[in-house]
Amino acid sequence: MAVPNQVRIKFLEEYRELFNEAWRNIVFYGGRGSGKSQHVALALILRGRQKRLRILCTRELQNTIADSVHKLLSDIINNNGFTDYEITDKTIRNRLTGTEFIFKGLRHNSTEIKSMEGIDIVWVEEAQSISEQSLDVLVPTIRKPGSQLIYTFNRMNDLDPVYVRYVRTERARTFVARVNYDVLDRAGLFPEVLREEMEADKAKSRSLYAHVWLGEPRSQADNSIIGREAVLLAMERQLDEEGAVEVGVDVARMGNDRTVFMMRRGHKKIAEQTYSKLRTDEVADQLEAFVNFDKTIIIKVDDTGVGGGVTDQLLRRGYRVVALNFNDKANDPDKYPNMISEGWFQLAELMDQMQLDLDEDLLMELTTRQWKMDSKGRRAVEGKGDYKKRGFRSPDKADALILCFYNVMPGDFTYTGGSSESGSSGPITSGLLSRQF
Repeated sequence: MAVPNQVRIKFLEEYRELFNEAWRNIVFYGGRGSGKSQHVALALILRGRQKRLRILCTRELQNTIADSVHKLLSDIINNNGFTDYEITDKTIRNRLTGTEFIFKGLRHNSTEIKSMEGIDIVWVEEAQSISEQSLDVLVPTIRKPGSQLIYTFNRMNDLDPVYVRYVRTERARTFVARVNYDVLDRAGLFPEVLREEMEADKAKSRSLYAHVWLGEPRSQADNSIIGREAVLLAMERQLDEEGAVEVGVDVARMGNDRTVFMMRRGHKKIAEQTYSKLRTDEVADQLEAFVNFDKTIIIKVDDTGVGGGVTDQLLRRGYRVVALNFNDKANDPDKYPNMISEGWFQLAELMDQMQLDLDEDLLMELTTRQWKMDSKGRRAVEGKGDYKKRGFRSPDKADALILCFYNVMPGDFTYTGGSSESGSSGPITSGLLSRQF
């Protein structure tokens, strides 16, 4: 069926998956000024001009139609001259294809939503507010073959139900993307008035800036190890590249964990690579390329589990390896029960001297790890298992950063490579050198 008023639409590449019907779930989350809502609305309008669709636009609470995306959809239709759509005060319908937009709140209309039939697409706007109970009602209700659920939100808390269900947990046929204002900025579409607001928020409070514009949770727990503002300052800091180059390697152990390489020169992080599902020999191959085959660089590997195999590979190839075990005794056992706890707290102390890239995943990992006092009154970082039970993925980037900034003095060691079979000394092992951190 021919559709009138064909017009040229500017649609950003970052949102192209909104037209991919193969996804069951499409999730866009992040900060203000990223164009999430506008692109979802435009995509649904365009798709609704191609064929008949029944589209439910919903949010947790919707007391009146004014609380919905009705006005946003109407404005896009009117601004683009899509005269094939008929707009009333409560509905939007395409006269040619029969597409209809329905607007309902979830909390007070659960029974009605349960009884809805033939819904093709659900758009959940402000999805950070949706409850676990509402998700449990909505998701199984949308059961038409080929149906989709689209979620857009700015995070409110560390463990918003929609964030845990779709972002922190891998699901089949699910597309997830984090988008912030830089998406529009790169395209020259970020309004100057929003830029002024963003700069004002950043000047007032970096935590406010992180929440509003980078999509970070509103607040941190009191027992978080590293403050969000300290990390954001490190991500804005500019340092000269001075000092020795060193590398930290966190090796994936199972499931969805990632192998992460971090490289620094002095206090400046200068490079990073992330991999998944590599064998130990493949990790070693990638590491050689990462350090440009420079055997003078100290490579610090988390030697626990499969990391030991990577250490062995690098030793055989003649690299300078520092084998570390996060479960080892801390350098200061009166304050910390193990090396990983000491490493986290000393990284926190070093944060005001570091330069990091702006990396939302690293920001999240560094600022969500918590601690508690153990039975001996020592500060202990929460176990990785407990951290993941709270809904987060393994903090592989943060662990690699701890290894990268763990400081050893080359003069303290004479190891130059080789294997134990050839009679050379084995990998360097050490407790945390707090005097150098």
